[in-house]
Amino acid sequence: MRRAILVALGLGLIALLMFPKPQLVIEDAKGGKKIAAFPLNWGEQFEICYIHSVDLTPVCEIFSLHWRHGIVLHETYFRKFGAGMGHWEGHGRVVDEGEWIKIKDIEKPLGRFLLRVGTQGVDHTLRIGNTTLNLSKTLAGRLVVVKREMDALIRQIMRRGGGDHHG
Repeated sequence: MRRAILVALGLGLIALLMFPKPQLVIEDAKGGKKIAAFPLNWGEQFEICYIHSVDLTPVCEIFSLHWRHGIVLHETYFRKFGAGMGHWEGHGRVVDEGEWIKIKDIEKPLGRFLLRVGTQGVDHTLRIGNTTLNLSKTLAGRLVVVKREMDALIRQIMRRGGGDHHG
């Protein structure tokens, strides 16, 4: 009986470790090569910030991973309305929060999206929790795909243990 319980627990652990978990993936748009992968939980938010090329002020967009819709855009915030910046009618509500103008409650499913990473002056930066990665330092000028993928929990643990976010 004890052996059967241990076998059942072992099989349960193996099944759990093989269970697919979501991750945020950045890959090269031309060759499809995975550049980086970050394990996330459903609904966990991440943001991409950059310096606006005309106004030279910061712009940030907040996203999350959704099981059905892939990447979802929740909010964008910036210092002032400038070239290409503004409220997209019917998508969210504009809120003035001190020095920031925020468009909240956008809730726009994107699935995946293309990002042309700007130069170091643009400083495209990915923030996930306490992790910050300046994409412009290593990917300036490259077109990348930002998307959700599923990966086995055990592979995510193994990569995280090695301190490596690359696929």
